[in-house]
Amino acid sequence: MLFKKQTNVLTESTENFLVAIYRLTHERSYARTKDIAESLGVSLPTVSEKIVRMAEHGYLDHQWRHGVMLTPEGRLIALRVLRTHRLIETFLVNVLKYPIDEVNDEACRLEHVVSERFMHAIDSMLGYPTVDPHGHPIPTEEGTIEVFEYHLLADVLAGKKVIVKQVSDRDRDQLHYLKDMGIVPGAEITVLEVAPFDGPISINVEGKTVAVSQSIARKIGVNVVRIRELFKE
Repeated sequence: MLFKKQTNVLTESTENFLVAIYRLTHERSYARTKDIAESLGVSLPTVSEKIVRMAEHGYLDHQWRHGVMLTPEGRLIALRVLRTHRLIETFLVNVLKYPIDEVNDEACRLEHVVSERFMHAIDSMLGYPTVDPHGHPIPTEEGTIEVFEYHLLADVLAGKKVIVKQVSDRDRDQLHYLKDMGIVPGAEITVLEVAPFDGPISINVEGKTVAVSQSIARKIGVNVVRIRELFKE
C-alpha cells in the first residue's frame, strides 16, 4: 500500500491546503497564492505564511514569481485525502441514501478523522468503486488516479443523445439545481436546441424538457473521450 502512515501529524488546515493546490494545478503547472486564497476563503497573508511552513516540511515546491506546486510527498497526501473524501461520499449516497447535493459537507467533516483501516473496509464493501457519485475519480490505495476526459454538454450539437458522466460539486446550490432537473451522472440527455450567442440549451432529460445556461453546460461532462492513469512520480 502506497499511502503509508505519516510520521508527523497533519492538521486539517494543511490537508485542505494540499488538496486545494492539487485541484488548482490541474489547470496550470503552478498554483498562485491569490487562487489558493480564493479557493479556501482565507487571506493572502495566511496563504503566504502557510506556503513557507509547508515548503519547509517538503510538501511544496515554491518558485518565486510562478507559484507553488506539490512535491511527490505533498501530492500523495492530497490524493489520500481525496480518496477518503470521495469514498465517504460514495458510501453516503450508495448505502445511506444521501442526496448527491448533501454529501460534500459531511465528507469534509469526516475525511480528516477516519482511519485507513476504516476506509479500506468501506472500499471493499462498496466493491472498489472508481468514481464518486459526482463522477470524479477515486484514487487507489496504490496512489494512482484515473483522469477521465469528457465532452462538455455545451459542445454537444442539437439532435445528439449523450449520457451524463460528471457534474461539478463545488457549488452546492448549483448541484441542487441540477439534481432537481435530473441532471446527474447516469442520466440520458438529448440536446433539442442550442440558442445562438451563448443562449440557453434546451434538453430532454429522462422525458422532461428543461433549459440550462451555457455556463452550467460547460461544467457537465458527458460521454468519455479518454482515460489516463496517473502514477506517483
